[in-house]
Amino acid sequence: MVLLVVTLAAGACARASGAEVEAGGVEFQASGVESVLRAQRFAPGVDAEVGEETMTTLPEPMTPPPVIDASAVGASPSADRPASQGSTGRARVGRIASDGTPTFTGDFADPFLLSVDGDLFAYATNTMFLNVPVMVAYADGGGGLLGDVLPNLPTWSEPGHVWAPSVTAVGEGYVLHYTTRHSGSGRQCISVAVGDHPAGPFVDDSSGPLVCELDLGGSIDPSTIEVGDDLWLLWKSDGNCCGIPTIVFAQPLTADGTDLAGEAVELIRNDRSWERDVVEAPSMIEVDGVFHLFYSANRWDTESYAVGHAVCETVAGPCVKDPEPWLADTEATSGPGGLEVVHFADRAVDVVVYHGWTGDEIGYGTGGVRSLYARPLRWVDGAPVLVDRPDRG
Repeated sequence: MVLLVVTLAAGACARASGAEVEAGGVEFQASGVESVLRAQRFAPGVDAEVGEETMTTLPEPMTPPPVIDASAVGASPSADRPASQGSTGRARVGRIASDGTPTFTGDFADPFLLSVDGDLFAYATNTMFLNVPVMVAYADGGGGLLGDVLPNLPTWSEPGHVWAPSVTAVGEGYVLHYTTRHSGSGRQCISVAVGDHPAGPFVDDSSGPLVCELDLGGSIDPSTIEVGDDLWLLWKSDGNCCGIPTIVFAQPLTADGTDLAGEAVELIRNDRSWERDVVEAPSMIEVDGVFHLFYSANRWDTESYAVGHAVCETVAGPCVKDPEPWLADTEATSGPGGLEVVHFADRAVDVVVYHGWTGDEIGYGTGGVRSLYARPLRWVDGAPVLVDRPDRG
């Protein structure tokens, strides 16, 4: 079972110049779920000719862990609080930390975190029998692996290539934007599903992708940002599949998030030496009228993968990149990436979640996993700064 215990320090949002913030913590207590997610994951490989992330032959299906009563982990079962899956033990603890300690050591790549009335829902790239796995930490201390929020893919797609989910609250419901394989072209494209609850199920009855720029190599890594009453979709053209530039775009969506409402606008492309042939995984947040764009770059399966940062005048640019990576390889974490930034309006800090190769095992071929990391973030003189967890003595 996985329990996320949230103790972010309350107080005014720390965005004043030079503000000092004492960070709280978020911790996962992991046992059964971790081994499940390790066993379930596909083993991604790399196509030697085009350099794109691909999936190996599908293994035999595994039987999902049994559903258990949520009361076993301290959460009251109800119609709007799904029961967790997995075993109930409590094992080693991973916290938000400044020393590279993973928050969850199982495989949980391209993470996305959604806060709903104090409950936290964490989504990730596909595993063996889960298209979009989701874990939850309820505000009362319960939680765990809920299962698959997208049990069925649209008819134009195929399983095994579902990446980088992003969930947005829209009106009385939720929209899930995700990357999946377009069977007709063999490229990765973006689709959208709708649901009534952040734990799903989400339904995608589309007849084709939402965004699928085949001339640019495909479209992946969706993430949304709300600007006033407008909703925007960020995404990446998958040009590294085909030896052409990779570009991060911003594109307006309809109010319900299910359709495009305008043309895509280029924000950045791979033009720094440290990025090599890839910029991807965009995430944007507005702070005091300034738009901060985080993105990942370089090869995903190497220690050189890292997170970049750019400052944009508007959601549609123009954007100016920092010259060097904002978050790179550390002593305990290799190749951090897939970062999403989450704003907490009533807390002293925001949070970033990302994945990274744990220890010296880099790449699935060596037995590595892309573990989940979460760290507090504050804004100092308008710049994002990771918060060191205070020593508890």
